[in-house]
Amino acid sequence: MVRRNRYRNPLKTPGLFRVLFLCLAIGGIGACFVTIRNRHVKKGDEIRERELLIVKLEQDVEMYELRIAGMMDRNELDRWLRWKGSDLQDIDPTRVWNIKPAPRDFREIVAVDREMESPPPQPAQPVDTLPTVVRE
Repeated sequence: MVRRNRYRNPLKTPGLFRVLFLCLAIGGIGACFVTIRNRHVKKGDEIRERELLIVKLEQDVEMYELRIAGMMDRNELDRWLRWKGSDLQDIDPTRVWNIKPAPRDFREIVAVDREMESPPPQPAQPVDTLPTVVRE
């Protein structure tokens, strides 16, 4: 009886190696998928953080634009200076000059531009640079 079982291969080694190889391949593909997916999610989080930072910076820019616009207003500037306790005097509106540009006609602008242009260069006159020797 012992001799009959001697040549039988109950483990079936080639089939076992196939199963092992398939498991390792599927496990490797799964690990790669998880790694790539984690990188993708991490990049998405970074993009979201940067987008939120951009939104915050845009809000800051708008706030500063409004503050600057408020500073350009004479009354707002006067109020701000008083609030800060500045030693500057109040703005006297009678001493402020408002200068508005005079409307200009397009033809005047073209005439001024033509006057400012330099005249076209004249062609150079031939110059005799070699001395002439006269023998007598």
